[in-house]
Amino acid sequence: MTTALAREILWRRVLDDFSFELARFARTPRGVVLFGTVLIAEEGAPLRVEYRISCDAEWRTRSVAIEQTWRGERRVLTLAHDGRGRWLRDGGVAPELAGCIDVDLGVTPSTNALPIHRLRLPVGGRGEILAAWVHFPQLDVTAARQAYERLGEARYRYSNVGSDFTAVLEVDGDGLPIDYEGIWKRVAGGPAAPSDA
Repeated sequence: MTTALAREILWRRVLDDFSFELARFARTPRGVVLFGTVLIAEEGAPLRVEYRISCDAEWRTRSVAIEQTWRGERRVLTLAHDGRGRWLRDGGVAPELAGCIDVDLGVTPSTNALPIHRLRLPVGGRGEILAAWVHFPQLDVTAARQAYERLGEARYRYSNVGSDFTAVLEVDGDGLPIDYEGIWKRVAGGPAAPSDA
């Protein structure tokens, strides 16, 4: 896959037509960083989520920082992977996430790029992962078995193995969704200004 050094993308959530995300994707000397600001109408109240995900050069999640505001309450969540299989949640060991390599934030399509890059599937190939799945606005984290099947050069089928949910993703050269079937659609994109990623 070809990659840009730093890009910004705007997604619209077509599922409800009331939600947007502005995300930033940046390559650094240490790996890849994803930042995002998500604005969602959740149960009639504005939900704002800001996140930062740092990955190593192999696209393995190493740290996640989330700040959420909803119904007048600000909450934060941090996750960290030590590279040896152990996850920390808010500084404490999270044994329920053992075996997870990727993180999946339930409010953004950006985290699909992590396993897409890491698995490097050939066309027709399929791979299963265990992801630390963050639910919003609860900020619960569970281990979720997921599968990706590469249908074409830029098409993947995502499946939640524990349910019957599947969706086809059209992605760009960075693995970032252009269209997440029935849920998210990209409406704008371009280069990002340099920052201290």
